[in-house]
Amino acid sequence: MPKLIVFDVDGVLLDTDTGGFKLLAEAIGKGQDMRRLHQEYEKRKHAGPWGLEQLAQLFAGVSEHTMIAQSRAIVEKYLRPETTDVIKKLRERGHLIVAYSSNPLWILNVLREKYQLDDVCGNVLEVVNGIVTGKLLHKVDRYDKAKHLADYMEKNGLAKQDVVVIGDSVTDLPMSQHGTFYAFNTKDDAVKNAAQAVVHPPLTNLLIYI
Repeated sequence: MPKLIVFDVDGVLLDTDTGGFKLLAEAIGKGQDMRRLHQEYEKRKHAGPWGLEQLAQLFAGVSEHTMIAQSRAIVEKYLRPETTDVIKKLRERGHLIVAYSSNPLWILNVLREKYQLDDVCGNVLEVVNGIVTGKLLHKVDRYDKAKHLADYMEKNGLAKQDVVVIGDSVTDLPMSQHGTFYAFNTKDDAVKNAAQAVVHPPLTNLLIYI
């Protein structure tokens, strides 16, 4: 039985294809700039990470209070309704539960607080005197997520057979090398081909495999 369950956030815990980073940009009135960046990202995503620094720049001058409030609103609006039941059942089975994402850490912290997650990682934007500068203090792209997972496994004495990774995009594939990978509600053939199984909504269907 696996000991660690690793959730991606966008498209898995949150029912959105847009992504929390981009939803935050919409919320502060930077939707047009965000969509321009997203179009470029879609062209580049299979080649490797791109666009996190550019996204971060959209938030320059916004208060951290606003970012936290909007992060809470996004989680409340897009959280899959069955998430609470799934995490409760996984807890009852004794699993560690983490969420690793390229979203801003504010969104991950909302999820950590709501579900007492054992670990999270996300992009950290610089804040000076309560205002976002537009710089990334700590970047979390697809490879950083995988490194964070590897470090967590080493710290907790976990082997590959102890780990289940649940994701939906190519940005989750580096993490998939560290455990059994299930593709949730993915539309990407590369992700389907890398998965032990493709799982369709609702999220409770994951419990069949774990």
